[in-house]
Amino acid sequence: MHMHSESSPSKRGRRIAAIASAAALVCSFGALGATPAFADTYSSSLVAMAQNVVTRGTIPAGALSVVNFAPKWGDKQANKANMLAIMAQAHADGVRMIVFPEMALTGYVSSSDPESPSYRMAVSQAETTASPITQEIAAKAKEYGMWVVYGTSERIPGDADHAYNSAFAISPEGKVSSYQKIAPVEGAWATPGTTPVVLQTEWGLMGLSICYDTYANPEIERYYAAQGVGLLVNPTATSRSYTDIDGDGVKDGKGWEWYYRNRLESIASRDGLVIASADLVGPDGYADENGKQPYDFPGGSVILTGSFSGADYAAGLNADGSIAVGSEGVLTNAKDLRLSTPSTTQVANDFHPDYYAKWYGELADRKDAGASLSYSFGSADGPKVSVANVSGVWADKAANTEMMAKYAEQAHADGVDLLVFPETVLTGYDSTDPRGDADAHSVNAEVNRVLAASDDYMQVLLAEKVKGADGDTTRGESVQRMAQLAKEYGMYIVFGLAEMPDGGPIVEDGVKKVYNSAAICFPDGHTESYQKMHRAGMEEMVWSVPGNTPVMFEMPEWTGKDGSTLKAGVNICRDGHFYPELGRYYAASGAELLIHPTATGGNPWYRETRIGSYTDRDGMAAVTANLWGQDGYPIDSDGKPIYSVDSTGKTVSSGKDVAGYNYSGVGRDSFRSTSLIINAWGRKNGTSFDYATGSALDTSGTGNGATADVTKDWYFGQGGFDPDNLETRTMDLSRAGFRITNFQPRLYSQMYDAIAQRTVPGYAAMYATGSPLDTSALDEPAAKAQAALASPAEYTAELVEPVQDALLDARSLLNNTTFSAEQQPLVEAAAAELNTALAGLTKATQTPAEPIEPERPVAPADPADTPDAGTTADAQAPSVPADGTTDAPATAADAPAVGALSSTGSQIALVAALALMGVAGGGALIVAKRKAHVE
Repeated sequence: MHMHSESSPSKRGRRIAAIASAAALVCSFGALGATPAFADTYSSSLVAMAQNVVTRGTIPAGALSVVNFAPKWGDKQANKANMLAIMAQAHADGVRMIVFPEMALTGYVSSSDPESPSYRMAVSQAETTASPITQEIAAKAKEYGMWVVYGTSERIPGDADHAYNSAFAISPEGKVSSYQKIAPVEGAWATPGTTPVVLQTEWGLMGLSICYDTYANPEIERYYAAQGVGLLVNPTATSRSYTDIDGDGVKDGKGWEWYYRNRLESIASRDGLVIASADLVGPDGYADENGKQPYDFPGGSVILTGSFSGADYAAGLNADGSIAVGSEGVLTNAKDLRLSTPSTTQVANDFHPDYYAKWYGELADRKDAGASLSYSFGSADGPKVSVANVSGVWADKAANTEMMAKYAEQAHADGVDLLVFPETVLTGYDSTDPRGDADAHSVNAEVNRVLAASDDYMQVLLAEKVKGADGDTTRGESVQRMAQLAKEYGMYIVFGLAEMPDGGPIVEDGVKKVYNSAAICFPDGHTESYQKMHRAGMEEMVWSVPGNTPVMFEMPEWTGKDGSTLKAGVNICRDGHFYPELGRYYAASGAELLIHPTATGGNPWYRETRIGSYTDRDGMAAVTANLWGQDGYPIDSDGKPIYSVDSTGKTVSSGKDVAGYNYSGVGRDSFRSTSLIINAWGRKNGTSFDYATGSALDTSGTGNGATADVTKDWYFGQGGFDPDNLETRTMDLSRAGFRITNFQPRLYSQMYDAIAQRTVPGYAAMYATGSPLDTSALDEPAAKAQAALASPAEYTAELVEPVQDALLDARSLLNNTTFSAEQQPLVEAAAAELNTALAGLTKATQTPAEPIEPERPVAPADPADTPDAGTTADAQAPSVPADGTTDAPATAADAPAVGALSSTGSQIALVAALALMGVAGGGALIVAKRKAHVE
């Protein structure tokens, strides 16, 4: 028996027309002025900007639950019954929001074969927000006064061949909202969504994101955080690296847990979000002829928050701190959870949605012009790289230049191609009150005279011009010296410094400021600079102005498998730790290497989760050099400066012992964290990840700055030279390259544009402001359909069924609150579908038939009678996202046998009561019959 479901020519034609209309909107971006794009931010912005919006509140302990859910594949009725039973118990336990996983209602599908049972199940069993099952769950949510979120495939009006991979969110009032997965990796059946969804809860704003959307597309949660969202809800179906690593026949969660934690914890920490993540558990998918299912999920549902130093789990951990895997069940927050809005998505803290809208718009233009935004370097022959774990002498450029020169000489002797120093290494990071001689505490007497004679900050007085050709003497002396060494050694050298703008310091509120920059010295002797965009701490307030220009450069000495030149992008400290947009722009522009000077006290977890994300998620190897040592001027045990100037301007010493440094204080270390050189693990040691740690990153022995027994012989003072402080490795770039499935730069450009329009003074919009979805074209045909279905016995079942189906689509749009006019083609498709169905609804000429009765369930199809049932092509491997992840599940080792399709689900021919739904003031009980899955 062959699995097949034809869609009518009229449906297919209408869908093509709808797609063409959407494409016309997207391609109009190049026109002058504000232009529309098929990306829908209208409703989420309305919710976020509502006059009575609540963004801060507390989810009490016991109120939020996530479910390790094991669906019965293809059996919606069984899964619905299980969900309702779990909801009932959760309600009895006082739960007020419950989250089920991705595709919990149907079971998981990854397929691009339209003829396969898997593909057809996902499409034929797709729900709408008005479907009977949806409304039954909504009724219980309303009865319990509970939020319910669950995953299902969702029908697309006018398209019988595809569906959305969606999450339905039902409010305590029974209102159903739908979020369509923006970057699905489940194959051709799943059409990408275009609508971020923000919903108001009693505790604050909630944003919806599904699996790969969350793990591989930080733009979505960044948009949510900028809109004031405090709770990210993540229905997921992920099992990357969930495998048996020790040969005992039992799957281990170590590799999967590293991936899962790396993605979720960095989001929670960076964006200040509470995350509720619910994952499937156990075998799933269409069974083969032996009864084995192709996927196996770990469960591992969690609720967590983040901080600068780590993650805090409210549910989902074992006693030993590992994530609980392998069993069904409900996990509920054991502690109160405070929702608030993060600082790193506020314009006052250098969040720049105006920049990001432009960058992603540029990427979208390239994509629209036919360029690929997917890359693979594919060569293990990368540059030999060193990071210098050093700290400069405060305010002494001469000493620091000599220190860097010694490290450059050592690196050259070691055969290094790229040497990276930390942020502000040329001057020191600390800034202090510049009035009079209050900052004249350097060990350098000449500098002290300059500091004492000026009220400008030290970094401003010592700033240098950076950009210039080989031999350009207008550049600063330190820059010229390092450029000369780069040329002499045939080496790239990158170091942090204060950069003097063209034309001199920039004055803000009467204070002179300069750039916090990275100088890039090339082997030909010329120099470029990158100017930090996202500042931190005192530098933001006192001495630096933000840059606004991404910097990428080619390293032609290395080429990829296709002959393409190695490309590197540069950012500094907070740019990379808290603002992923710049790194994503580099990666999507083809950069395979991220160079990141920094000055941070963040612990190794913070450093690896933030910077490692660019490698594991975005395909960029990373070189990040952190200050290591003391910073600021030296002080005694009373906190007094060792050096100062007398009335004649002469530097004098107190003669006391140095007990600390001004940046951190007496007895404290300023910077003792990690520098890292990172590339993807790839197939190192013949494994897909590090079996010892679970990590998919390869740091090859770097990152020792926080390890006391390794660094006991390193030099920790200011300005010293010690070869041990260099960490060196040759990079393997065979896995480098940005490859994100269904990457949507136009959508992200519009999302940031929407934020910029309301937060950036004087911002000129790139896109037209959205408007409400106009569903008036559905009113009349929906009323006619409702009236016709009030007397179903007057028509044959074959004629009634298309009307019932079309009315469900129309109903979902009439009740929709998340779509705007951007989605108008869907309304047009639904109206055309409904009008076509009504036109074919002629009264039967024979004796009126008896009222439609429910059909008996069709017996499960025998796999032996189904040529493509259980074949490799059908139970195909999950789509492999290009960031190297597989959010689709791993293969089940010994899944229980199941029939080709369950006879109890709504995938077989059935008749179901829709609901009492009023149209034009009236109401009637109508009946809907979905096509049999097995024909």
